[in-house]
Amino acid sequence: MESQFADRISMLGAPASHSVIAKVRDLRASGMDIIDFGQQGATPTIAMDAAAKMMQSATGSSYTDTRGLPSLRQVIADKLAKENCITADPSTEIVVTLGAKEAIFASMLALVGPGDEVLIEDPAYVGFEPLIRLAGGAPVHIPMKAENGFRLPIEDLESYITPKTRLLLLCNPHNPGGHCHSAEDLAAIAETAIRTDIHVLVDEAYEHFVYDGGKHTSLASLPGMFNRTITVQTVSKIYNMAGWRVGWAAAAAPLMAKIALVHAHAVTCPTSFAQAGAEAVIREGIGEGDLPIAKIVERYTAQRNAMVSGLSAIPGVTCATPSGAFFVFPNLATFGMSSIEICEYLLQTAHVSAIPGSAFGQEGEGYIRLVFKSDVGVINQGVARLAEALSKIKPNTVTSGSGNAR
Repeated sequence: MESQFADRISMLGAPASHSVIAKVRDLRASGMDIIDFGQQGATPTIAMDAAAKMMQSATGSSYTDTRGLPSLRQVIADKLAKENCITADPSTEIVVTLGAKEAIFASMLALVGPGDEVLIEDPAYVGFEPLIRLAGGAPVHIPMKAENGFRLPIEDLESYITPKTRLLLLCNPHNPGGHCHSAEDLAAIAETAIRTDIHVLVDEAYEHFVYDGGKHTSLASLPGMFNRTITVQTVSKIYNMAGWRVGWAAAAAPLMAKIALVHAHAVTCPTSFAQAGAEAVIREGIGEGDLPIAKIVERYTAQRNAMVSGLSAIPGVTCATPSGAFFVFPNLATFGMSSIEICEYLLQTAHVSAIPGSAFGQEGEGYIRLVFKSDVGVINQGVARLAEALSKIKPNTVTSGSGNAR
């Protein structure tokens, strides 16, 4: 029997990052030593202890409230007030989800219908566009140019807004660029959103990873923005709990009621003991490797500096210093290959894995995305491999149309 599939499936492909991870896994299984710069400190002990205690409790195998454990929602509300200057009622304005991605998807299904337009940054996180399309929406790319540091062109934002625009989707700090939206730009975004009456969803998965004395600002904390902003956060990153699948969305009660409705029908609730582990780490502020968050950021700063310094020393490579997240986005266009081709070359020749910049949008062509989660020793080893592999290709000998060199 030949299966008939929904039209929406034809618009989807495998996520680029997942495809690379699968390839790396296979190469490692064959005995190849691959560096992906992705090693983090262990999940906090208090998370595992709290999860074990919940599993052994009388209610550990039961469904929780569809919105999440009341105690976890209270801890999230306290965290939002303290760290993000957002006041959210834990009973009506917070929903605990299966990671940040489910929070984003439930929000899409609540707000976006067939033909509705969603504005997204270009380059942008690879998961955004498929979720928009699954909801029936039409992604509208806002180009962010390398020569402007991949800054969102706030002065042109309104020109992308039409009567069909339902939502502006942002990632702050940014994946893959590693930049943070400035307070001035956030204020301008807020003014535009209010004046044009659109909603904004901000993925703040990397909110703790801000460097050089910078401070993360949540768009929802600005005057007039809580009622039209969905703030999405997670324990996946700073706590190294990605596999626990716990995130949350915070928004005004009328909006959150609709998101909660989608969430309840789709997934019922996140795993009870995963929620218990998340509650423990948020309450105590203990991140990966059982370290305080400030110490983790200090370590990542050193790792970032080692990565940027090493890459910038390679002839033909330009690499800006990210102000947030844990990504670098170097330009390798001078080597005359597409971003897909250069990533495959580096994987096979240097045994170093990277994500092609083109996976994040047209403006990412010519770039690759690397993480800097590993310690400085591993970063130096991997960058040395990259330098050796790239030394075999003479930059500027082929005129490349891929990407914008910086």
